Amino acid sequence: MSFIIEEFHIDAELLSSLHEASEEDLQALAELHEDPANDDQIELYIYLCYLIFRKCSNKQSLEQAIQRAEGWAAATAASHPDHDRRHSIMDTLNAWGHQYRTYEEYVRAESVPSESRELGIDTPGLPIRLLKEVVRLKQSFQQTGRLECLNEAIEKMKLTISTAGEYTTPIMLCEFGYLLEKRFEQTGSTDDINKTISIFSNLYDATPHNDPFSVGYLNNLGTSLSNRAEQKGSIEDLNQSISILGEALDDIPHDHPFRLKCLNNIGVSLLKRFDWMESMDDIDRAVEVAREAVNISPHDHPCRVIYLTTFGTVLGKRSKRTGSIDDLNQAISLCSEAVDAMPHGHPDHPIILGNLGVFLAMRSKQTGSIDDLDQAISNSRKAIDAMPYNHPRRAAKLFNLATLLMQRFEQTGSTDDCNQAITASSEAVDITPLEDPEHARYLLQLAYYLMKHNVHMGSIDSLDRVIPMLSTSWQSEIMLPRQRIQAVLGLATLLMGKEDWEQSYQLLREAISLLHTVSLRFSNRADAQALLTDSFGIASAAVPAALNAGKAPEDALRLLEHSRGVIASLLMDMRGDVIDLQRQHPDLAEKFSLLRDELDLPGRGAISLNSTDSFVSRELQISRYREANREFKEVIDTIRVQPGFFNFLQPPDGKELMGAAKQGPIVVLNIHLTRCDAFLIQPNSIQVLELPSLNPNWVEHTVTGLSGNSDLSPLLEWLWHTICHPCLNALGIKDAVTDDNWPHIWWIPTGILSQLPLHAAGVYKQGSKETVLDRAISSYASSIKALLHGRKHGIQKSKQPPSEDSALIVSMQETPGLGERGRLPFAADEVHMLKDLCPQLQLASVTPSQNKENVLIHMPKCKIFHFAGHGQSDPRDPSRSCLLLEDWETNPFTVGDIRDSRLQDDPPFLAYLSACSTGANKVKKLADEGIHLISAFQLAGFRHAIGTLWEVSDKHCVDVARILYKTLQEEGMTDLAVSRGLHRAVRALRDGNADDMLTRDAKLVRPRPASQGVTDFFWVPYVHFGV
Repeated sequence: MSFIIEEFHIDAELLSSLHEASEEDLQALAELHEDPANDDQIELYIYLCYLIFRKCSNKQSLEQAIQRAEGWAAATAASHPDHDRRHSIMDTLNAWGHQYRTYEEYVRAESVPSESRELGIDTPGLPIRLLKEVVRLKQSFQQTGRLECLNEAIEKMKLTISTAGEYTTPIMLCEFGYLLEKRFEQTGSTDDINKTISIFSNLYDATPHNDPFSVGYLNNLGTSLSNRAEQKGSIEDLNQSISILGEALDDIPHDHPFRLKCLNNIGVSLLKRFDWMESMDDIDRAVEVAREAVNISPHDHPCRVIYLTTFGTVLGKRSKRTGSIDDLNQAISLCSEAVDAMPHGHPDHPIILGNLGVFLAMRSKQTGSIDDLDQAISNSRKAIDAMPYNHPRRAAKLFNLATLLMQRFEQTGSTDDCNQAITASSEAVDITPLEDPEHARYLLQLAYYLMKHNVHMGSIDSLDRVIPMLSTSWQSEIMLPRQRIQAVLGLATLLMGKEDWEQSYQLLREAISLLHTVSLRFSNRADAQALLTDSFGIASAAVPAALNAGKAPEDALRLLEHSRGVIASLLMDMRGDVIDLQRQHPDLAEKFSLLRDELDLPGRGAISLNSTDSFVSRELQISRYREANREFKEVIDTIRVQPGFFNFLQPPDGKELMGAAKQGPIVVLNIHLTRCDAFLIQPNSIQVLELPSLNPNWVEHTVTGLSGNSDLSPLLEWLWHTICHPCLNALGIKDAVTDDNWPHIWWIPTGILSQLPLHAAGVYKQGSKETVLDRAISSYASSIKALLHGRKHGIQKSKQPPSEDSALIVSMQETPGLGERGRLPFAADEVHMLKDLCPQLQLASVTPSQNKENVLIHMPKCKIFHFAGHGQSDPRDPSRSCLLLEDWETNPFTVGDIRDSRLQDDPPFLAYLSACSTGANKVKKLADEGIHLISAFQLAGFRHAIGTLWEVSDKHCVDVARILYKTLQEEGMTDLAVSRGLHRAVRALRDGNADDMLTRDAKLVRPRPASQGVTDFFWVPYVHFGV
């Protein structure tokens, strides 16, 4: 503040008193001088208003100071000795005012003409006069978008600082940094953004932290780092930006004007990091801060249109991830309001218009509205037309336009739209520098559009052009991992079409390794799911590439194992035992265990939006997770170089794969358009059996309509002839069992095959024994690794003091919120049956309150968990599939809750889920992840889990449970007794009669019709997952 204090002529003792006075005292004194009698009182009034502004960032006080100073300067004759001093005060106040004025206020502020163009370099007061000219030029740029105005403003700002020399003030430097940053946004100049960061960093370091403008410099520094991060693709800059902006936000009072800008800037930076890291924590926090900025900004605030845009954009991005139509509609409404409010010619107008177009297209995809899509394309064209050709965001808008045109092409089949999409994508690629992080992404889009064009036209003309495009995208290490994986999937598909199996195999193997490396970084399981959704198909493609490249069956199988169940694999790695490591390397074992426990906390990564922690504290939690992840990977690498630990947490090797089949053969099925295969694993061999009649398209069509209402005879017969009969024959299981000496087979279907009832395959005609049920006991596993993990954990000694074994029994005879559909009259019979059997099973029956909290409290102490009620499979996010307890509507008992229970130190024996669709995963692109209620109980630590593939009969659930538990009573609580018990129950139902069935409808969409239709196959959906 030194420069302006020198300009004011105020008694030094009075000046000192004023600086120590409170805001209330200063306001009172200013009111006394509102009608000054002389120049001294006018000057004191101006200074009082200015001081209130500096202390409290009070815009009204600043405006009062400017208004009085302009009148004072205008009334001062040119010959007056204080003419230049009074004009300098006026110009300096106006320079402050530009940060707070609306566009209309700026126009009014121009009533005092600038004289700087006529001033010589030695003119007294030149720096302040130049500042006035800078403000005018900057405002002209903001209103017209003319780059020449911005360039001239920067040159005058350089002259201002050069002339002021040692009298250069923070406001001059701040203004210079702002102008350089604006030019960077228009031109992408690295030199400009680096200078900007240096200016704001120096300003912050040189300013006392109790200065009202310290947080402003911190806010500007954070924003500049965010802009550089976007240009360089630097996550380090972006993380630093968010930390700095968070620090500024925590220091800003809630009524401080800078708070609005800071909230908005944090929202923008969090959005950028979400685009890169795909963390729901980031997008949820971005929505939180952007909503606050809109809620607290006055409707006439000059920057409100920007806050509306940010809020609309983050809601739209969140909707794209979650599918929320409410978020999407609100995003469209906010962006529409922002477009209407943005002054004509404003340089940000095309950006907002383009965003609105993207969100309209998203809604069109959800609703099928062609009008929304047409409007989206129109908006995108207008946005591009309003941009200079060299605008740094032009390529992004061309990319968006191409996306929208291709969406309409897929909806209407218009060849013209497809051609225009390719043209727009090509231009985006051409105008984007090779070193730009977006170049490879635009190239990937263009490659896929050319591939779609070829399919549409029935041509292969441009495929040779596409292959190098996809190769460049895959090799770009600054592109998002999911985009790189999409590139390699397309590239491998084309190479397989050319029968270049070896290169396809090598590419897919590298991509699978990248998939695991990237998955480690996610603190939230839902974020990993998003990545894996975009990577669907990589597992099934790897097998034909490996086998046709001449790789050994065990190599192809290991690759398949490594590319499926990634989330489950990470959890198993974190929950695995380290007995051998503790024995040989206790220090490494301790470090591994500490980091593992830190990363595997229940609900890890979910940052509560209602948290009372500061923003910085919350950011530190996320930063610590990233650091712990890095340390965890380093300690694993260190362990693997120790003698005998090369395979530590690696996929099972050939010896381990065969060892998993000691208790019975394992059949792993892979399905791909190129070829379909069964891996037949026995204690001494791994064989590949090609399945030529297995058609992926037919399977996908069949699975889509599969339910308990279906006539399953054709499907079960097809499964028998196509898959199960060839596999059983190859394994030597060729005849029906006539005694009680049953072979035991484990099925591991992959992809869409995981929804099919392989255990029930067969020819169901009178007298036929051509069925799996008549030849073998069937169990399922999500992977061989999961099978080995369960067996190893099941024999661990409990670290807890011995206690009475119990059966935790939860019965939901009536489920709230479902009306008649929620009534399950036979659920009570099922529970009474089990309670009666508990003494003979040497179990104490425990029936907790039927809410999530109480069930979770009792679950670690049980040996058997039995649930009789409704299950719900989530169609968008399988980790939100749940068992419906009393509080399911407000606090659902989800896959995620169960999976995070961590019971492996004292593993329970059996989870019996007598509910619908507990083994269902409705999300096709997550089929290889095995995310459903049954697998969740296994990951939690249960040795066995029994559930269903779709809706089941309420009445017959009692029969299945009774037969299974009677088997446990007769044969003991053994692994074999569980699978034998379910096998007996299913066979008994199949061979009996079904009467008066009621359905536990997992879809919870409509009541079941009175007529059940086909009822002969009510026994089919019951499945066993276990060791």
